[in-house]
Amino acid sequence: MKNDLNFTDFLKDVFSSFDKKVENSGLVSISVEIPFIDLFQVYELFINKYPFSSFWEESDGISYIALDKCKYVTLDGPKRFEVANEFNSENFKNLINLTNESNNSALSKIIYLFSFSENLNNKNLSSDVPSLEAILPKILIIQSDKNCWLRINGHVEGKSSLRTLIEEIWTIRNQLINSSLKLTKASSLKTRFDFPIFDDFLNSYKNSNTNLKRVVNRGIQLVEKGILEKIVLANRIKIKLKNKLDLVEILKRLKKNQPNTCRYVWKRNSEDILFGASPEKLFSFTKPNLTLEALAGTISTNSNSKKLLKSTKDLKEHNYVIQYLIKSLEFSKITNFKKSDTNVNSFGDISHLQTLIFSKVENICPFELLKNLHPSPAVCGYPKKEALDWINTLESFPRGNYASPMGWVDSSGNASFLLAIRGARYIEENIEFTAGSGIVSGSVLEKEIDEIKLKFESIVKQIFFAKNLDNFH
Repeated sequence: MKNDLNFTDFLKDVFSSFDKKVENSGLVSISVEIPFIDLFQVYELFINKYPFSSFWEESDGISYIALDKCKYVTLDGPKRFEVANEFNSENFKNLINLTNESNNSALSKIIYLFSFSENLNNKNLSSDVPSLEAILPKILIIQSDKNCWLRINGHVEGKSSLRTLIEEIWTIRNQLINSSLKLTKASSLKTRFDFPIFDDFLNSYKNSNTNLKRVVNRGIQLVEKGILEKIVLANRIKIKLKNKLDLVEILKRLKKNQPNTCRYVWKRNSEDILFGASPEKLFSFTKPNLTLEALAGTISTNSNSKKLLKSTKDLKEHNYVIQYLIKSLEFSKITNFKKSDTNVNSFGDISHLQTLIFSKVENICPFELLKNLHPSPAVCGYPKKEALDWINTLESFPRGNYASPMGWVDSSGNASFLLAIRGARYIEENIEFTAGSGIVSGSVLEKEIDEIKLKFESIVKQIFFAKNLDNFH
C-alpha cells in the first residue's frame, strides 16, 4: 500500500540517490506516490497556507495543485515566449531527480501564465499583469486516472538541508493521507442566492450595454467593409465583492455544471486570483501525440445543436480557426496531420463547434508553438495583426490574462496549454468578468450581444450560486 511506506527506508533511498547524483549542493526534486485523494479537499486544506497556488483539473487528463515557488521568473517586457523557453531549459537542465518515476504523469512540471498581449506600445492599455509568469512549484500534487503523486523541489546544500526537505515532503504526505481519511466526501453544493452582489452585477451589465453595442457594431462595420475577415470583441464588468470569495465551492460547481472543461486557478496572492473553467485547449503534447483544438461558433446548450452545424456564420467563424491552426503547424514544419469531423460539444450551458487536429511528432518546442498559435482567430481575429490593433483601439480595457495561454511543461517535454476564458479575476475585493464574441460577415448585432450575455451568465451564476439569470437583460 502507498500509505505503508516507511520513512526510514524512504530517507535511505533518497540519500543513496543523492550520493550518486549530486556532489554536495544543487536543485533537487523528490516525489512519492500517495493514495488517491480529493483535489478539492486538498486545495481547501492548503489554499490559505501558501501565498501562491495554482489549480488545474481535467476529467480526462493530468490534474494538479501547485503550492509556493521554488524557482520563478516574472517578465513585464517583450520576448515572453523566448524567456519562458530559456527558463524552462535552464531549470530542467539543473533539476536533479532523486526518485524514480514509474509513470510519465508524475514527472516534474513548470507552470506558466502569459498575458493576452504585451501591449508595449500602448500606454493607455498597459496591462496590470506581467507578460509572463513562469514557476517551478515548491510543492506539486499530481493526479492522473486513479494515481496520485506528491513532489517537492528545492535547492539543497549538503545532506542536512536535504534531510529538511525530505522531512517536509513526508509531513505533507502524512497530512494528505490523514486528511483524506478524516474528511467525508465533498459536501452537497450550496444553493443560496447572493442577491445584493447579483443586483450590482446586473446594474453594471446594463450600464455597459450601450458602449458594448457601439463596439460590436463597429466590429461588424469593419468586417462588412472588408477591413477584417474576423474580429473577437469583449466586454468587461467589474463589481465590488462584499463577501469572502468561496473559491473551492465555485470550483466544485464548475466541475458539476460545466463538464468537459478544465478548471483552473492562478492565485498570485490572497488579493489577486484568476479562476474559471475553460472549454478551450490550445494544444496538448504527450509524446509523440500532438493535439490542437479549434473551438469557435456558439449556441446555448438548450437550443437544437443541429442549428450550429447548419449555421453559415458559425461555420465560417470556426473555419478561420481551423485554417489558422493548420498554417501554424506548417510554419512549425509539421505537415503530417489529420483533422477530425466538426462536431458540437457541450460545456454546461454553452455548446461550441469543435474540431481536433492530430499529428505525431518526435519533439516540439512548446513555446515556439505558443508563439505561432497565440492569439488565434478564436480569441483575436483575422488577419491577426490588424485584428489585434483594432481590439486595442475599440476595447476600453487591457485584456490582461483574459483569453491568454496558461499551462505546463514537464521535464520530458510534454506540455498542455489552455486559454483562460469562461472565468473571472478577483482583484483587491473586486471581481472582473470578461466575455467576448467572434464577428464575421453575417454577424447580427443582437445575436453577438446575446452570445456575450450567455458567456457572462455561464460563470456569474456559478459564483453567485444562482440557478438562473431571468433578469439578465
